[in-house]
Amino acid sequence: MKRIKKGLLSVIVIVGALVLTACSLSAKEQKVSYEKEENGIKIVLTYYAKGDKVTKQTSENTIPYSALGVKSADEAKERLKDVLKSYNDVKGVKDELTYGEDAVTEKVEINYTVVDMKKAKKLVGVSTDGGDISKGVSLKNSIKLLKDQGYKEKK
Repeated sequence: MKRIKKGLLSVIVIVGALVLTACSLSAKEQKVSYEKEENGIKIVLTYYAKGDKVTKQTSENTIPYSALGVKSADEAKERLKDVLKSYNDVKGVKDELTYGEDAVTEKVEINYTVVDMKKAKKLVGVSTDGGDISKGVSLKNSIKLLKDQGYKEKK
């Protein structure tokens, strides 16, 4: 009887370990990046997800001053100051601008674990697939939306 109990306990421990391992593997974060160039603007979007649920999204955009209709960093700063403020005023969103000789580089990060989605959806340049995102952003739907808009996977 003691042996049966020990054997049963060993089986329970092994099954428990397997379940925990499977759960931790399925919760592993994945990262995918897509890019597109249009009208001289280069956009690289990177999604971080656990399963199908996006936890974070980053965007690196290189925008020539000519695409903004300006000729200098100072003019670009003036044109973009309100956009920068609107992004950084939303909880869970960070926006940084770096001004170069003939282009501005914008780095945006959206942390979906804390972001205020009602406010974020109103930001210039933020789009969703139109579905219900109250339970999170779907990686699968996001990738489909990007592909439909001409983005290619970055290797």
